[in-house]
Amino acid sequence: MDLVLIEIVLWVGLLFFFWALKEGLGQVESDIEALSLARQGRGMNHGMQPLSFHKAERVAEPIGSYGDTQIYRYAVIQGRTYQFDRVCPMESGASIDADERCLAPGLVYQECSDCGQVPLTGT
Repeated sequence: MDLVLIEIVLWVGLLFFFWALKEGLGQVESDIEALSLARQGRGMNHGMQPLSFHKAERVAEPIGSYGDTQIYRYAVIQGRTYQFDRVCPMESGASIDADERCLAPGLVYQECSDCGQVPLTGT
């Protein structure tokens, strides 16, 4: 009788585990969909601009590379501070928002108003 009780408890635990897993993955799926919609809807407003390259006056905090180009966390472009957002290759035909700037070869930086005092070095 004890073995049957243990088996029932294990089956109930397994069912609870699967239920919790399903609920958790459902939440993750909705979060992914929400992020995807936000990313897709980002450039669909009236502020879209064709992809053109700017030159950074100063940069700070190298965080990686794309091709042969160094990616920096912050860049000052036309006197304003921007933070790295994403890579957008020229051949993708994508456009950027009015508060974004693109550096060659397709590094998109978004203007940040809360960057504070960022130590920037010259390029």
